[in-house]
Amino acid sequence: MTKKRTLKLKDLPEGTLPYTMRNDYMFRAVFQKNQNALKGLIYALLSLPEGSITSVVIQNPIILGDAINNKTCVLDLKVALNNIIIINIEMQVNNLGNWPERSLTYLCRSFDSLHKGQDYGEIPTTIHISILDFHLSHLTPEFYSKFMMMNIKNHEIYSSKFVLYVLDLTMIEDSSLRKEYGELYDWAVLFKATDWRDLKMLAAKNPYIEDTIFTLHEMTEDEKIREQCEAREKYNWDMAAATAKGKKEGQDLKLISQICRKLQKGKNIDTIAEELEENREIIAKICETAKTFAPEYNVQKIYDTLDTINE
Repeated sequence: MTKKRTLKLKDLPEGTLPYTMRNDYMFRAVFQKNQNALKGLIYALLSLPEGSITSVVIQNPIILGDAINNKTCVLDLKVALNNIIIINIEMQVNNLGNWPERSLTYLCRSFDSLHKGQDYGEIPTTIHISILDFHLSHLTPEFYSKFMMMNIKNHEIYSSKFVLYVLDLTMIEDSSLRKEYGELYDWAVLFKATDWRDLKMLAAKNPYIEDTIFTLHEMTEDEKIREQCEAREKYNWDMAAATAKGKKEGQDLKLISQICRKLQKGKNIDTIAEELEENREIIAKICETAKTFAPEYNVQKIYDTLDTINE
């Protein structure tokens, strides 16, 4: 039961949120702290009728405020719903290019839950819900998607116990989605919100969201929680920067490789620039460096020698 509050909506701060609900540590902290709020989110995510959730048990609790290992800690919420369904819910803001594989890995780990002596038929329905602040480029844009194993010819479901959902937060600019998705759309708006005023407006029409917002305020007042949120933001920024750097390095190596192949064919700078449709100065810089590695043209050594390849 949620304890009685003394604060009212008008008592909450004004202005920008210190940390939004897209901060995965804050997301975890709020829903671990307030299981009534978690119930409200699950009602919306699974379109369950009010009152149908009798219990939510977090199976992977953390000690809120304690330091975590950013490299190994995954801040998903693993929830036993009514003791018959396992749900994994995860907030992710960085697109590292491996989300389908990552979400399938989490789903498989949760699905493999049999204990010694149990029958395979006793495996509970297992659901992974990805709340993403980016679009999965190989999929048709959709606000909320459901994926199941099925026969690709006649669309017969192989098993209803193995399910993936994806909530795409990038699509909330389309306000017409509210008519179709109702409360789930409001939860998505909450996750994207950056200002207390927007949260108060949402809270006024949904008691579960109101509960969430008061708990968010409580968590932002906790210094240890703020420290961990700050650490997660730094970690996510570093990961995003490393991913961007990796992509840029891959593009540079590909360009160097293309240039080296053309140099081996005896082509000059102007011809190479024209054929690759690249800036002549960039091509000339790479060619000048590449000459010192002829005739083998070691692409990695050429890349390492160059200070940078300007875009």
